[in-house]
Amino acid sequence: MSRLQWADVTTQTNGTATNETLAERRERFERLAMPALNALYRQAMRLTNNPEDAQDLVQDTFEKGFKAFDSFQEGTNFEAWMTTIERNTYFNQYAKAKRRPQRANDADGEYDDWDIYEASEHTSDGLKSAEDEYLDAFAPEEIMQALSKLSPERRQVFIDAAIDGKSYQQVADEQGVKIGTVMSRLNRARTQLKRELASYAREHGYGTQLPSGSPKARSGKSGNASAVSTPSGSPKAKSSENPLRGLDSGDNEDDASLRGRGIDGIDEAPHSKRRKEMR
Repeated sequence: MSRLQWADVTTQTNGTATNETLAERRERFERLAMPALNALYRQAMRLTNNPEDAQDLVQDTFEKGFKAFDSFQEGTNFEAWMTTIERNTYFNQYAKAKRRPQRANDADGEYDDWDIYEASEHTSDGLKSAEDEYLDAFAPEEIMQALSKLSPERRQVFIDAAIDGKSYQQVADEQGVKIGTVMSRLNRARTQLKRELASYAREHGYGTQLPSGSPKARSGKSGNASAVSTPSGSPKAKSSENPLRGLDSGDNEDDASLRGRGIDGIDEAPHSKRRKEMR
């Protein structure tokens, strides 16, 4: 999403000009918007039938609503106003393009705090289920190896939110950070894990694609008499349904800190054990 420049602006309130900073305007918008979050997320799920696309639609709706906030008439139904914006956004942008729209700030991977709202109330159970299916295609030690490449902050957020299924608000409260920071670290972790697991699959002779919930498809490994062939593509090239795709948002961490870090306090699980031992 495009970054707004926080500066003093003049707004009209009941016909009287008042000075209002963008920070104050944001707070006023949040007071009205946060109670509508769950309704917007439910509608987004009905429209997109995909948790990640639903989250993106909610985020884009908040951005559009914030930009058009001056047009909202005080005293009218704010939730209805926002759900209308969300429907129009979906049909004008998502449905016509038939693809996920790109955020304007994807290149620098940064989030504005005010546009991370979807994580406040609902849990990550839907994403957890999809991520479990993807990760189940890999052996526990392979997942542990990939997790070891994450910084401790991103690794802990991923374990808490994506594996243990805690809400983003709960993770933020436990770690003493903002929801935006949790979202940034989680999405960066997903992107990096996807990259690490795809690289691991190529290096160790996996089949070209690992369907969710399928047995491990390997080829060319010693002792494997019957390699399983799979459709073309690779974990890295999975469709937008891949829950590890992420949004690659910034979390103010130095990328150099990602290298050479181990997993503190987590023992590597043997290949034969279920991934639940890592929790």
